[in-house]
Amino acid sequence: MIDHGWLPIELHPVAMRLARADAAAEELAKVALSWSRGDNDLGAVTLRQVERTSGTYDVEIARIRPVPPLASMLFSEAVHHLRASLDNAVFYMAEQEHGRPFTPGQARAVSMPIYDTQEGFDAKIRRLSTGKHAIPAFGASGALGQRLAALQPFNDRTTIGSLSKFLALMMGVSAAQAQPLKLLRDYSNEDKHRTMRAAAGHTLVQRLDVSRQTVSKGMRPIDVGTVIEQVPMDVPTGVEISPALLFERPDGDWVAPGPELDGIGRHVADIVIPSLVSGTARTHAVPAHIDLSDNGETMPARLAGGGTARAHERARETMTEAFRLATQQGWHVLSVVEEP
Repeated sequence: MIDHGWLPIELHPVAMRLARADAAAEELAKVALSWSRGDNDLGAVTLRQVERTSGTYDVEIARIRPVPPLASMLFSEAVHHLRASLDNAVFYMAEQEHGRPFTPGQARAVSMPIYDTQEGFDAKIRRLSTGKHAIPAFGASGALGQRLAALQPFNDRTTIGSLSKFLALMMGVSAAQAQPLKLLRDYSNEDKHRTMRAAAGHTLVQRLDVSRQTVSKGMRPIDVGTVIEQVPMDVPTGVEISPALLFERPDGDWVAPGPELDGIGRHVADIVIPSLVSGTARTHAVPAHIDLSDNGETMPARLAGGGTARAHERARETMTEAFRLATQQGWHVLSVVEEP
């Protein structure tokens, strides 16, 4: 059973936010799976063979199923709740140290500062702790100020990879690393200006007769008309593709949304929130899955009945079963079309 004694009842809504972010991530996984199956279970990407060179076929992209707008909305919602949970926790802790309700000016100034450099962080803390709407609780000598400083990206070297260790090893590449709080801040800031960019812009290609060689090329960018392989005309050749619904990080790297949201969510729930409130990180600090429906229960009761399995773990079983069913469908023989 999870011990929730460290979390003040006033911050139980923060646990609900974290649970909603996780639920949005699970919904997004289901949307991605539905998209990947496509029409008639033929997949999100349709291939065709085109004879352009004597003795070989070009295997090329004939169609890419449009990504549903709901995918970006769910990613955005998860980011919003994760970012807001930090601001909610900081507001509560700062007001507790302040000892009285904030003035309107002070309340508007409160947020979770996230800075890449010590200089930027120090400047922000000076603005918060001095001046007309000063909040001394943010000062470097206070408990909150010290906890905020320890969690900053320039102090906390925790990172999230753009690829899983297994996929990076299989592709023979190094995953791009990013600090989770910095990622969350940048996603949130970007979402204020434009919709999260989701695309079926990349796929892993595996030609079964030269599997290692083709997989090592990694996630390849694709578009309609992209030639992914050339195969001999008179020899049956198996070609597997794994199109991925990806999201663009603010720094330009493309990532799978499930592991990305899971990495950020775990960091917020297990490291940042408990460190702000209690001064120490706590694994499984709050339930990942909480019933948020109209069930008549109080927030403490909802917390007590929550589960520890995160969306990425819950969705894995569904994905595994879908993959098993897909492998039972057998191979599709591509039709040959004339040179367009």
